[in-house]
Amino acid sequence: MNPAPTTGGLLNLIKGLNISGILDGTQKTLSVINQAIPVIYQVKPLVSNIGTLLKIKNIMNEPASNTTNLVKEDTNNSSSNNSPIFFV
Repeated sequence: MNPAPTTGGLLNLIKGLNISGILDGTQKTLSVINQAIPVIYQVKPLVSNIGTLLKIKNIMNEPASNTTNLVKEDTNNSSSNNSPIFFV
């Protein structure tokens, strides 16, 4: 086996690296990170509340149930006499 291609590839890689290229790549990476952080903070509450949102969706999609009228008319206390009542 000839070790020359391995050392030649390594030397070409080292020759291709320069400080300005490294700094440029680092700057681009930090720029992407600085743009992603606010998006993460905006999306985090939605992700943490997804369970609640699904519960609300399920409740809204349920068919309307038959509700009974909770207010009952009280006919026992109605008076047929329109005269005033005096309390002493």
